[in-house]
Amino acid sequence: MPLTLFLVRHGERMDHVESSFLYTTPTPYDPPLTPRGKRQAEKTGAYIYDIRLETIDKDRDHQRNAEYVIYVSPFLRTVETAVGIAEGISTSQSNLPASAIKLRIESALAEWHTAAYYAQAVPNSIITTRVEELHRLTASGQPFFEVDWTYKPVFDQLPDYPEGIYEVSKRCADALQGIAAPYIESLQQDSSKDIVLIIVTHGWCFNVIQEACSKESTWTEAGFCAISRARWIPKGTQEEQRVPSIKIDLPDEDIKKADVNDNNPLGKWIVDITSSVEHLKGILGS
Repeated sequence: MPLTLFLVRHGERMDHVESSFLYTTPTPYDPPLTPRGKRQAEKTGAYIYDIRLETIDKDRDHQRNAEYVIYVSPFLRTVETAVGIAEGISTSQSNLPASAIKLRIESALAEWHTAAYYAQAVPNSIITTRVEELHRLTASGQPFFEVDWTYKPVFDQLPDYPEGIYEVSKRCADALQGIAAPYIESLQQDSSKDIVLIIVTHGWCFNVIQEACSKESTWTEAGFCAISRARWIPKGTQEEQRVPSIKIDLPDEDIKKADVNDNNPLGKWIVDITSSVEHLKGILGS
């Protein structure tokens, strides 16, 4: 399958296991991962690499043609998860060049900016901080991924505060469209390369994007480093003919219009893994 989307929630966050963290940090709104969360992220990357091989020919030439593109929310816990995923993919194939794994910061994937989560707005400075941290990391000679500094995000800053349910739902659906549309269109010209899109985000956006792909109400309490997979089925292919059409009523007309999968003349997303944490068995507490 030439275009596959993996949707990942971030790993275990520090403030969920260390109650004093919120009172000892200058940035309580932006916790890092725990050591366990970092292990979850690396294992998730290895899992993505392994199950990708289920959908392609297993000759090594075809494997080398894979391109992994990680889109990540600018919060620390999501970026650390994305870095761990990249490392897990890289260590799964010893000859995989760093250029095969691209990381792109996308503020449209940010946490729901609601007063229920935050007493005041999260500053946009976290985006600058992530950029500086990634510059330092890449300058240190890490070998397993590249940051795409030329990427123009769907959102270049955090959403307005306070953000309502309508706004966050539309934002996350728009993020899916903005991320996926260029790849869907390019498949019309060249389907020789396997494109693996990885979206690393938060629980609310995870569910909105999953529902946009599946066209079903699939809202779940996604665990840390939960993963869903959606495969793009081009219109007119034999595989597309074997997939039943699923129709549901969407109450919000604007979200329906923003949904990249709704009545798309080029094809549809098919979700075949939903909010799974099976790959984390063996990690204490997972």
